[in-house]
Amino acid sequence: MNREGGNPSACSSCKHQRKKCDQNCELAPYFPASRYHEFQNAHRLFGVSNILKIMNAVEPSQRQATAESILMEGNARRNDPVNGCLGIISNLKSQVEFYEKQLNIANQHLAIYRGREKLGQQNQKLENLANTPSFASKPPLAPTPVQHDQIDGFKLLSPILPNLVRL
Repeated sequence: MNREGGNPSACSSCKHQRKKCDQNCELAPYFPASRYHEFQNAHRLFGVSNILKIMNAVEPSQRQATAESILMEGNARRNDPVNGCLGIISNLKSQVEFYEKQLNIANQHLAIYRGREKLGQQNQKLENLANTPSFASKPPLAPTPVQHDQIDGFKLLSPILPNLVRL
């Protein structure tokens, strides 16, 4: 006998019910004795009869995943009695939203840097085009004549427009 009493090789369910675990025990493969405390949490949440109903309702290939889910839900409820698994889901959802926002910000920064890079490439192309011999031989365009107006001590620049009456 071990310190906790009972059969040391009994599954968690049989240990909890203080009965002998035989080879016909349905829960032995899914709830080993090493996970007794986790099974206690699940038992408080579901009860042994409901755990058996849940396990029998799923296909045999899905029973191990179902047992893990039951144990996880029991542990979640023990850690957070009010929210349980919903608290974990809400926390994960908020983390996903936070990281999606961070990703959007990073993508915006990338777009800005890529835009600057393209702008630099376009400026370089324009400079190269301006330095070609066909453009270098043409005289530059004459600047538009500008008339200086002064209103209340402010100097204003305005293009000279003929045929326009000034007030």
